[in-house]
Amino acid sequence: MEQRTAQTTVKHLSHTTVEKTKWPIPIFHEQQKIAHCLSSLDEVIGLESHKLDALKNLKKGLMQQLFPQEVA
Repeated sequence: MEQRTAQTTVKHLSHTTVEKTKWPIPIFHEQQKIAHCLSSLDEVIGLESHKLDALKNLKKGLMQQLFPQEVA
């Protein structure tokens, strides 16, 4: 791609250049392995997000205990 872009201050890439480019596509089995890996990462991210939410709630509760607000 670097060699196909116009030599200007800001490089440009036309859609026809992209369309004509042959992109390597992994075999189906390799695609499945990649998809499984990405799905596993999504699951980990979701679990970590839940853990973060729980820690934020814990922090909020502890802050309320440390600095109780008086009700008027």
